[in-house]
Amino acid sequence: MVQPDIIILSVGAHIVTNDTIYMNVIDQVFSEIEAMKKNIPPHVKFAWQTQVPAGCSERITSPQNVNFAGELSMELSDYNHGQFYQRDLMLISRLQAIGMPYIDLRMLYSRTDAHINYQTGARQPDCLH
Repeated sequence: MVQPDIIILSVGAHIVTNDTIYMNVIDQVFSEIEAMKKNIPPHVKFAWQTQVPAGCSERITSPQNVNFAGELSMELSDYNHGQFYQRDLMLISRLQAIGMPYIDLRMLYSRTDAHINYQTGARQPDCLH
């Protein structure tokens, strides 16, 4: 059996309700991680990955200012894509408070041109995959 050294977690776009429920789910996962740590080797590390940003464009969005690109993403109306940036900020604040490492994907808010599902002319591009 494979024994991991690192466990990377993310909830991604799967919580489509309000931010309070989103953070409640995050807190529940944190509690479950603490319970799991009692049953796994101490060298195993947990890290959280922020959301893969959504959006479709023909060009790079504001590569010099990722925060500006993130704020622009808040205007997205497909699914819950407009919530991703603010939720990333809330999540990072919580992760920093508990000292959990994270993989920060916020630089990708500038790369709304990189969603291959959109670029290949898919019949129903979702601007996320």
